[in-house]
Amino acid sequence: MALSAKRDDIKQVPWFSLTEWHDVYKQIYSNDVTEQMKAYEALLAWKARMPKLPVGVDCTLSILQVCLRDREWTSKIDSGELPMYCENDLSLMYSTTIMRFLNHFCNIGHTKQTSLFQIAKQLRIPEWIVNLRHQAAHGYELPSIGVLRIAINILLHWLHDEYWAAEACAIERCYMEEANMLEKKEDLEEIQAFTELIELWTAVSLYIDAGYKLVSNLPEVQLREILQDLRTYMLSQYCGKTLQNDENEYISIHGKTIKIDKEYNLKAAQALLLSEISMHLTENKSLITIRKKSDIICNVLLKNEAFLPNSDVMQVFQQKGRKNIDLKRKILPPGMLRFWKDIIFLLHNKKILDILMFKLLSIINQEQESKEKRILATLWISSIAYSFIQLDLAQNISRTMEYKPTKEGTKVAAKSALNQHLKELVHHSHPYLRNVLWLNISSTIPHFLIDINFLSKLLLHVNEFSARLTEPILKFVSPRLNVQAKKHLLNLLKIYTFQKYNDEDSKNDIYGRKIFTVEDFDVSLTRNKAKIYKKEGATKKKTAYLLTDQIMRNLHWKPASDTLLSYQWFECPIGLLPWQMDSLKSLEPLEVNPLKHSVSILDSQIIAGIINRKSLKMKSRIKWENILRKKRRIEKKRDKSIADVIMTRALEIIKKRDTM
Repeated sequence: MALSAKRDDIKQVPWFSLTEWHDVYKQIYSNDVTEQMKAYEALLAWKARMPKLPVGVDCTLSILQVCLRDREWTSKIDSGELPMYCENDLSLMYSTTIMRFLNHFCNIGHTKQTSLFQIAKQLRIPEWIVNLRHQAAHGYELPSIGVLRIAINILLHWLHDEYWAAEACAIERCYMEEANMLEKKEDLEEIQAFTELIELWTAVSLYIDAGYKLVSNLPEVQLREILQDLRTYMLSQYCGKTLQNDENEYISIHGKTIKIDKEYNLKAAQALLLSEISMHLTENKSLITIRKKSDIICNVLLKNEAFLPNSDVMQVFQQKGRKNIDLKRKILPPGMLRFWKDIIFLLHNKKILDILMFKLLSIINQEQESKEKRILATLWISSIAYSFIQLDLAQNISRTMEYKPTKEGTKVAAKSALNQHLKELVHHSHPYLRNVLWLNISSTIPHFLIDINFLSKLLLHVNEFSARLTEPILKFVSPRLNVQAKKHLLNLLKIYTFQKYNDEDSKNDIYGRKIFTVEDFDVSLTRNKAKIYKKEGATKKKTAYLLTDQIMRNLHWKPASDTLLSYQWFECPIGLLPWQMDSLKSLEPLEVNPLKHSVSILDSQIIAGIINRKSLKMKSRIKWENILRKKRRIEKKRDKSIADVIMTRALEIIKKRDTM
C-alpha cells in the first residue's frame, strides 16, 4: 500500500470489494479504449462516493480523463470536425494533470527536502518531467503535445509500479495473512477448548483418586460451578429418557448412555467431560481437520502436568496400587496407567494413539529436554507398546478359539465373558503383562510397530533410552528375529549407550536414580563403588460487487426449514449474496491483449494511455520505508485459564492430602 501509507486502523474505501478494485486495475492497464472507459466511469463513481480518494487513485483518474479526451479529440481534429486550437486545450489539460500529480506526491510521507527535483529523484520520477511542470506553470508557452503524451504515459507506468501493482501485492498478502490469522485463531480456540477439557478431566480424576465421590463435596467452588453448568448443558443437548420409578437422569451420546445420579457423582462428571472431549474430536469429519485436532489434543496432553509429571507429582501415582516387579523401569506405575486409561482408550478408538507415540518419541530425541521428561516419554511409549503386545497375544488366542467351535460344534461365549476369559489366559501365560492397559480386542495394531524400517531409524538415532524403546518393538517387527538375535541387539544397545542392565537395573527407581540399601553403608564397598561411578560418569555424553453471469459461487447458503423460528440463522454467512464473490482466487491474472495494438504501432506512435505492458513491474523500486513512518503493534499476553488454575489447585490439594 505504497501511496496510501501503512496503517493499523480500519480505513474507509470507495470500492465495494477487493474484487471490484482488481477489475478496475485490469481495465486501466488493458490498452483497450472501451475497458479504460469503464475504468474511468468506475473511478468517477468512487469519487462520488468518497471525494478524498487515495493519491494513486486520484492521479490515475486525472490521467485517464485527459488520455480518453485526447483520443476522442485527436481523430476529430485530424478530420477537421474540431478546430486546431482544441489541441492547445489538450496541452493545458495535460499540463494541469502533471502539475497536480507532482504536487500530490510532494506531500507524501515526511520528506525533509524542500526542492521538487530532490523529491522527484527520491521517487524515481524523471527530472525532465519536473522541468515540464515548471515550464507549464511559469513559462510563456505550454510544452508540445507529443512531449506531454510521453510524460503522461511515463507517469501512468509509474503509478502502476508504485500504486496499483504494489496494492495488488498487498491485497494478496492481506488475503494470505487473513487466512493464516483465521486458521491460527481457530487453532488457538481448539487448543484452548481441548486444554480446558483435559485439565478439568484431570482435576476431576485427581479428586476421584483422592476419595471424593460427589461434586457437592469438592473443595474447589469454581470446579463445582463448572461441573454443574456442564451437567445442565448436556441434559439440554442430549436429553435421555428417564426410566419409570427412577429418579436418576440419563444422557445418550453416540450410542453410549451415561447415568447421572440424583446426587451428582464425580464419576458421572468425569464421563461427561470424556464424552465432550470425544465430541470435539468427531465434530468435523474432514481428514485435514481430524489430523489437526489429533495434533492439538496430543500437544495438550504432552503439556499437561499430570501426563508428564515431575518427581513431586509422580509421588501421587506411585503411592497407589501394587508394585510392578516384572516390568520395573519398563512401564509406568500401575496407578498412573489406571489414571489415564480412559484417555488412552479414547485416543486408541479415534486412531490417534500412534500420533501420540511419535510426539513422545520426538521428546525423547530432544537433548534440551529434561531427563525426567524424556524418561517418562520413554515409559509411556513402552507402556503403550506392551499393551499392543498383550493385544496381539489376545487376538491370536481369540482366533484359535473362533476356529474350535466351528469344528467341535460348541457355542461361542458372550463378548464380555470372552473378553474376561482372554484376559485370564494372557495373564496366566504372560504374568509380566498384568499391569499394562487392556485394549479393545477388536482394535488393530499400528503398522509402524511392525515395520522394520521404523526399527532401523530408531536404532540409527540411538540414545540412552533406545534399549527400553526397542525391547517391546522387537516382539512385533517383521520379519521376526529369533530370541538370541534380540538378546544380542539389546545388549549391544546397552553397551553402546554405557548402560547397566539385567540385575543392576532393579536397584534404581523409575527415573534411574539409585535406591540405597544396607550394603551402601559398608565403607569398603562404598569406596569401590564410588570409583566405578566416577569412571562411568566421565564416559557419559549428554516444524456489492455483483457479477453479470449470475453463477452461484457461495455454496454455504442453505434453504431455511419450514419452521423459521427454529432455524439456526447464525450459521448462515449473511452479507455475501450467492452470485457475489470476494476472492482473488477466481479472478484471471492480468494479461497482455496484443490484438488491440500491434508492436509496430506501440513502437512508432505515441498514444495517450497506451503503454508497453512488457515493461510493467510488480515490485516497487522505491525505498518507501525511508519515506513513510512505521507503526508498531503491541501484543497482549493471554491470561492463565480457569481450568489450568483449577487443575493446579487440585494437584496441590491431593499432594497435601497424601503427605498428611
